[in-house]
Order: sequence, then C-alpha cells, then structure tokens
Amino acid sequence: MLKRTWIGRNKSKIIAFVILLLVSVIALLPILWGVVGSFRHYSDFNLYPEKFFPSNWSAFTLDGYKELFSKTEYIPSNANEWFPIWNWILNSFVVSIGGTLIYLVIASFAAYAFVFLDFKYSNRLFHILLLSMTIPGIVTMTPQLINMNLLGAYKSLLGLIIPSFGGIYGVFLIRQFFLGIPKDLVENAKMDGASNFQIYRKVVLPLGKSVMYVQGLFGFMSAWNDVQWAQLIIGNAPRSTWTLAYGLKVISDNSESYQAITLALASAVIAMIPIFIVYLIAQSKIIEGVAFTGVKR
Repeated sequence: MLKRTWIGRNKSKIIAFVILLLVSVIALLPILWGVVGSFRHYSDFNLYPEKFFPSNWSAFTLDGYKELFSKTEYIPSNANEWFPIWNWILNSFVVSIGGTLIYLVIASFAAYAFVFLDFKYSNRLFHILLLSMTIPGIVTMTPQLINMNLLGAYKSLLGLIIPSFGGIYGVFLIRQFFLGIPKDLVENAKMDGASNFQIYRKVVLPLGKSVMYVQGLFGFMSAWNDVQWAQLIIGNAPRSTWTLAYGLKVISDNSESYQAITLALASAVIAMIPIFIVYLIAQSKIIEGVAFTGVKR
C-alpha cells in the first residue's frame, strides 16, 4: 500500500524521467555508434555493417586514428590523401576562440549601451536589430562573399572570423541578462565618478559572467562546427588553411569505402573532444546563465 502511494505521489516525476531517459538514449545512440565505430577495423564494417559493436575483440583497432595522423606530411603524388590534421585543429582554435572573444566584447558593449545608456530611439533600434534575425542567412551570403573579397579576407581564416562580429543573438541574450542587474548599482557608480567603461568592467561584467559563458559556448560551437561558410571561403584554399570541420566534411564526402568510413569516424571523434571539454569546464556557469537570463532578480 505504501509503495502504491509513493508511486501515485510521484507519478508525474516518473513519467518525466522515463521520457527524458528515452530522449537521452535516442540522442546519444548516434554519438556512441560513431565513437565505437571509430575503433572498428574496416573489414569488420564490411562484414557486419549492421552491428553496433565489433564482432570480436580482434576487430578493435586504432587504424583509423593512426591513418589520420600518419598522413600529415605533404606528398605531391598523393595530395588527395594529405590530412594536415594539426594545422586544421590549430586553425579551428584560432577561428573559434578569436572570433568568440572579439564578438563577446562587441556584443557586451552593445548590450550595456541598450540597457544602461539612455539614448533616443534605443528600443526601436534594438527591435530593428531583432527583425534582422528573421532574414535567412542565404540571402546575405553573396553580399558577405563580396565584402570578404573586397577586404582581402577571401581564402583566409580572417574571412571566417569577420562575419561573426555582427551576430544579433548574442546581443539579445546578454541584454536580457543585463536587464536583471539592479540599475541602482550603476547609478551609484556614476555618482562616485566612474566612467561607463569602468562601470562596465568593474560592475556589470563581473555580474554577467554567467551569460558570457553561455554566449561564449554558443559562439565557440558555432565557429568550430561551421562548414557551409568555411567551404565558401577556404574551399579553394590550400589544405593547410582548412578548419577541422571542413576537413572532416571532405573526408566524409570521400568515404565511399569501409576503410574511409573508419577514418571519417575517427576524425569526427577528434572534432567532438574540444566541445566536450569546454562544456565540462563551464557547465555550472552555463546552466546558471540560461536559468537567469531574462529573469528580474
């Protein structure tokens, strides 16, 4: 009787747990399959493509990773099998970290201005910026390509970094968090003679660390995983200037044989590791930032 009463009281929690568990399993299965598949011998893929795990222990191998890291030297006679993986990883970090840090500065400056600076038509201007988010990216892609060419950033990593400076979503997210900061703190700092930059750096920014972590993760993930824009900018550039995401796409496109599938899965696992590490480090701050964004405290 007691057991039935406990189940009755917690019925909604049990149902929610089961649903979340099913969703988690569905979301994680492809990732687990990819990780396990990266350690399978290509011949095992050929014989048992439907199996989740290798057919036997001898089918576990590091051949995919060994091949990926053994073809880092350029050989003219075999240029299509040249994978400068260390260059790709370094380029991805430069684009992701550089673009994210610069954008965080720009977006937080803009958010501070919209919240704490009293200027005419600020709300209308912000609404216009929000409306620009409804424009599909494909519409502005050609003008952006022209701009990159005029700036001399075509076929270079700079062409991957510059477009990230104008994102509106980060301004919106940070602004919503800044709205929860008591304006009395800012007014008191102004009365003490602090400039806007000092208030931003010593008052607002420390209180907004959580949302900066959130937007930083979003920006890092977006730049790290970007393929479409990278293909347009550096698709015709030398392989040493590619990013890891675009290099992974090229490897995946050429994975017609089971041996190439193992190579593609190995490169995909390597591409997942930095995102996983960043999330583990900033997990608590990210959850806090998402929870309090837009909430008046």
